[in-house]
Amino acid sequence: MTETKAKGSDGAPILEVVDTTHRFGEVVALDNVSVTARRGEFLTLLGESGSGKTTLLRIVAGLERPTLVGRISIDGDDVTHTPANKRNCTTVFQHYALFPHMSVGQNIEYGLRLRGESKGARRKSAERALDMVRLTGLYDRRVHQLSGGQRQRVALARAIVTEP
Repeated sequence: MTETKAKGSDGAPILEVVDTTHRFGEVVALDNVSVTARRGEFLTLLGESGSGKTTLLRIVAGLERPTLVGRISIDGDDVTHTPANKRNCTTVFQHYALFPHMSVGQNIEYGLRLRGESKGARRKSAERALDMVRLTGLYDRRVHQLSGGQRQRVALARAIVTEP
Protein backbone atom coordinates (compact mmCIF):
# COMPACT_ATOMS: atom_id res chain seq x y z
CA MET A 1 0.00 0.00 0.00
CA THR A 2 1.39 3.44 -0.88
CA GLU A 3 0.99 6.48 1.27
CA THR A 4 0.17 9.84 -0.29
CA LYS A 5 1.11 13.09 1.35
CA ALA A 6 -0.57 16.42 0.95
CA LYS A 7 1.41 18.89 -1.11
CA GLY A 8 3.86 20.77 1.10
CA SER A 9 3.56 18.26 3.98
CA ASP A 10 7.10 16.90 3.53
CA GLY A 11 8.81 19.85 5.19
CA ALA A 12 9.46 21.57 1.85
CA PRO A 13 9.14 25.37 1.91
CA ILE A 14 5.66 26.79 1.41
CA LEU A 15 7.32 30.08 0.37
CA GLU A 16 10.72 30.72 -1.17
CA VAL A 17 12.02 34.05 -2.37
CA VAL A 18 15.55 33.73 -3.71
CA ASP A 19 18.04 36.49 -4.57
CA THR A 20 15.49 39.26 -5.11
CA THR A 21 16.47 42.86 -5.80
CA HIS A 22 14.11 45.72 -6.49
CA ARG A 23 14.79 49.35 -7.29
CA PHE A 24 12.57 52.36 -7.60
CA GLY A 25 14.75 54.48 -9.85
CA GLU A 26 17.98 55.02 -7.91
CA VAL A 27 16.46 53.80 -4.61
CA VAL A 28 17.24 50.17 -3.75
CA ALA A 29 14.20 48.83 -1.88
CA LEU A 30 15.40 45.20 -1.74
CA ASP A 31 19.03 44.19 -2.10
CA ASN A 32 19.49 40.49 -2.91
CA VAL A 33 16.85 39.32 -0.40
CA SER A 34 16.11 35.64 0.19
CA VAL A 35 13.34 34.35 2.47
CA THR A 36 12.09 30.83 3.21
CA ALA A 37 9.09 29.72 5.25
CA ARG A 38 7.85 26.18 5.85
CA ARG A 39 4.23 25.10 6.33
CA GLY A 40 3.10 25.97 9.85
CA GLU A 41 5.83 28.53 10.45
CA PHE A 42 5.14 32.18 11.07
CA LEU A 43 7.27 34.63 9.15
CA THR A 44 7.54 38.16 10.50
CA LEU A 45 9.08 41.01 8.54
CA LEU A 46 10.42 43.74 10.77
CA GLY A 47 12.09 46.95 9.72
CA GLU A 48 11.91 50.70 9.55
CA SER A 49 9.47 52.51 7.30
CA GLY A 50 10.79 52.33 3.78
CA SER A 51 12.93 49.25 4.40
CA GLY A 52 11.15 47.13 1.76
CA LYS A 53 8.69 45.01 3.78
CA THR A 54 5.63 45.93 1.71
CA THR A 55 7.64 45.77 -1.52
CA LEU A 56 8.64 42.19 -0.71
CA LEU A 57 5.03 41.23 0.03
CA ARG A 58 3.84 42.88 -3.19
CA ILE A 59 6.48 40.90 -5.12
CA VAL A 60 5.38 37.62 -3.51
CA ALA A 61 1.75 38.37 -4.41
CA GLY A 62 2.72 39.30 -7.97
CA LEU A 63 1.57 42.91 -7.61
CA GLU A 64 5.09 44.20 -8.25
CA ARG A 65 7.74 42.86 -10.65
CA PRO A 66 11.21 42.72 -9.08
CA THR A 67 14.15 44.31 -10.87
CA LEU A 68 16.13 41.05 -10.46
CA VAL A 69 14.98 37.71 -9.07
CA GLY A 70 16.39 34.22 -8.75
CA ARG A 71 13.11 32.45 -7.98
CA ILE A 72 9.82 32.84 -6.18
CA SER A 73 7.92 29.68 -5.32
CA ILE A 74 4.69 29.14 -3.44
CA ASP A 75 3.95 25.63 -2.19
CA GLY A 76 6.55 24.19 -4.55
CA ASP A 77 5.23 25.97 -7.66
CA ASP A 78 7.60 28.40 -9.37
CA VAL A 79 5.57 31.62 -9.69
CA THR A 80 8.47 33.88 -10.62
CA HIS A 81 6.83 34.91 -13.89
CA THR A 82 3.21 34.13 -12.99
CA PRO A 83 0.81 37.10 -12.91
CA ALA A 84 -0.92 37.99 -9.63
CA ASN A 85 -4.33 36.65 -10.71
CA LYS A 86 -2.80 33.21 -11.41
CA ARG A 87 -0.94 32.87 -8.07
CA ASN A 88 -2.58 31.05 -5.20
CA CYS A 89 -1.79 33.95 -2.92
CA THR A 90 -3.90 36.74 -1.44
CA THR A 91 -3.16 40.01 0.28
CA VAL A 92 -4.98 41.80 3.08
CA PHE A 93 -4.14 45.44 2.57
CA GLN A 94 -3.48 47.78 5.46
CA HIS A 95 -6.30 50.04 4.31
CA TYR A 96 -8.67 47.15 3.51
CA ALA A 97 -9.14 47.96 -0.23
CA LEU A 98 -12.85 47.14 0.04
CA PHE A 99 -15.20 48.23 -2.73
CA PRO A 100 -17.54 50.86 -1.22
CA HIS A 101 -20.28 50.30 -3.84
CA MET A 102 -20.57 46.59 -2.94
CA SER A 103 -22.12 44.86 0.04
CA VAL A 104 -19.98 42.96 2.52
CA GLY A 105 -20.93 39.69 0.82
CA GLN A 106 -20.16 40.99 -2.66
CA ASN A 107 -16.74 42.16 -1.46
CA ILE A 108 -15.99 38.71 -0.05
CA GLU A 109 -17.24 36.96 -3.20
CA TYR A 110 -15.15 39.11 -5.55
CA GLY A 111 -12.26 36.65 -6.05
CA LEU A 112 -14.67 33.74 -6.45
CA ARG A 113 -16.62 35.69 -9.09
CA LEU A 114 -13.40 36.30 -11.02
CA ARG A 115 -12.76 32.54 -10.88
CA GLY A 116 -16.18 31.86 -12.44
CA GLU A 117 -17.89 30.22 -9.46
CA SER A 118 -21.69 30.09 -9.51
CA LYS A 119 -23.70 32.66 -7.58
CA GLY A 120 -25.01 30.06 -5.10
CA ALA A 121 -21.56 28.61 -4.41
CA ARG A 122 -20.13 32.11 -3.95
CA ARG A 123 -22.81 33.06 -1.45
CA LYS A 124 -22.34 29.85 0.55
CA SER A 125 -18.55 30.33 0.66
CA ALA A 126 -18.91 34.01 1.62
CA GLU A 127 -21.28 33.21 4.46
CA ARG A 128 -18.91 30.50 5.73
CA ALA A 129 -16.04 33.02 5.64
CA LEU A 130 -18.19 35.57 7.51
CA ASP A 131 -18.86 32.96 10.19
CA MET A 132 -15.11 32.27 10.43
CA VAL A 133 -14.32 35.95 11.11
CA ARG A 134 -17.33 36.28 13.45
CA LEU A 135 -19.39 38.57 11.25
CA THR A 136 -22.32 36.19 10.80
CA GLY A 137 -25.39 37.91 9.38
CA LEU A 138 -23.60 40.91 7.84
CA TYR A 139 -23.65 39.64 4.23
CA ASP A 140 -25.99 42.42 3.01
CA ARG A 141 -24.50 45.21 5.14
CA ARG A 142 -22.80 48.10 3.35
CA VAL A 143 -19.08 48.63 3.96
CA HIS A 144 -19.57 52.20 5.24
CA GLN A 145 -21.79 50.82 8.03
CA LEU A 146 -18.93 48.80 9.54
CA SER A 147 -16.35 49.70 12.15
CA GLY A 148 -12.66 49.67 11.23
CA GLY A 149 -12.17 46.30 12.91
CA GLN A 150 -15.13 44.83 11.07
CA ARG A 151 -13.78 46.13 7.76
CA GLN A 152 -10.44 44.48 8.50
CA ARG A 153 -12.24 41.18 9.13
CA VAL A 154 -14.17 41.52 5.85
CA ALA A 155 -10.84 42.03 4.07
CA LEU A 156 -9.51 38.91 5.82
CA ALA A 157 -12.63 36.91 4.83
CA ARG A 158 -12.17 38.03 1.20
CA ALA A 159 -8.56 36.82 1.32
CA ILE A 160 -9.32 33.39 2.79
CA VAL A 161 -12.50 32.59 0.86
CA THR A 162 -10.47 31.59 -2.22
CA GLU A 163 -8.50 29.10 -0.07
CA PRO A 164 -5.04 30.39 -1.04
